[in-house]
Parts: sequence; structure tokens; C-alpha cells
Amino acid sequence: MSCPLCKHDSVYFGTYQGRIYNRCTFCASVFLDPNDLPSAKAEKKRYDKHENSLDNKGYLQFLEPLRNVIIKNESATQTGLDYGCGPNPVLSKLLKKEGFTVKQYDIYYHNEVSVLQETYDYIVCCEVIEHFHNPYEAFSQLKSLLKPKNSKLYCKTALLQPEQDFESWAYKNDFTHSFFYSEKALQFLKEEFQFSELVMQPDYFILET
Repeated sequence: MSCPLCKHDSVYFGTYQGRIYNRCTFCASVFLDPNDLPSAKAEKKRYDKHENSLDNKGYLQFLEPLRNVIIKNESATQTGLDYGCGPNPVLSKLLKKEGFTVKQYDIYYHNEVSVLQETYDYIVCCEVIEHFHNPYEAFSQLKSLLKPKNSKLYCKTALLQPEQDFESWAYKNDFTHSFFYSEKALQFLKEEFQFSELVMQPDYFILET
């Protein structure tokens, strides 16, 4: 079986909670076996239960590092895209409070095709990329939505560490999390999609054109 990100071979990694996981022999990412990927109906049912809001202080603290770096790096004259924003796009609302222009796209909640026909100064994927069933195709689309020069893709996800105890890792327990990225996978993304820079921080990473 080939890795859905870098297309190299993968090997059986383990079975956890009745789901089979494979590991890429090249980029070291771990991903759900295709037979165990959740259906669109099951995914949406799970997302419908999210209780993210401006009143959720814990969630606001969770978003704060990403919010702060966007406010630092970007400007109100630019246009951003909150990709995979969910039913309540809290990050977009926080940025709009600062005078930023941010559009939303979500396959289930904000499926506006016109939004995908524009290009953006920056795109934010907050807890989104681990849900990609076909990450290569998804990142190809994201790159096409960025302006060719001086644009940024901000991604927040939990990275798979080299010595990760996968069995006890709570992040895998959400059945909608289907792909777990290693640092080598991020280097692949930088090189394959011809980003000029990869900036890694504890809470997020940035790919720059």
C-alpha cells in the first residue's frame, strides 16, 4: 500500500481500538488503513458535536498561539482563508475582531465553491490536516489557493514524534483523525510543493511561498 501523502510504500504499524494503521517507509507518517476510514456521514455527525465558541475560554487559549502569529505576520489589507473552519469559525471571528478579512471554507458547513476560485495571502488549517483522507491532493489544492509569492499556510496539528507511544497517544483516539504527520512529512511537503520555507513551532507550523 502506498502512503497517501508521499506515495512511497508503507508497512503494517498496528491495530488500535479495532482500527488498522500503516506507517510510511519514507516520510514515517502513520495513517489509517483505507478500510477503516470514516464515512462522510460519520465524520459530520462527530463534527456536529463540537462545542467551539467565543465563550469557551479553553478553546480560545488553544487558538491563541495561532491567532497571535497571524496578527503578527499578516495585515488587515490582506485576505485570508480559514480552511476547514467547522460549524462555528471561531478563529475567523477572532481575526475579524482585529480588522482582518478572512473567508471560510468547509466541506460540510461552508461549502462555497466560489471561495476556492480565489487566491489568498494566507490560509489557516486549524486541526484540519489530520482529517485528510488524501493529504497529497488536499495540499495540492491548498498550494493552488495561495498567492505565488509571500503567502503562508498555517497548520495546527499534533505531530507524530519519533519515539511516540502510539498506543497511549490520545490524539489518535478521535476516529476522524486519519493521518498523523512526522517532521519528515513536513519536509516532504516543503520540497514537493515548492514552498520556500518551513517554520516549525511547538503549536503549529508554517509553509511559506
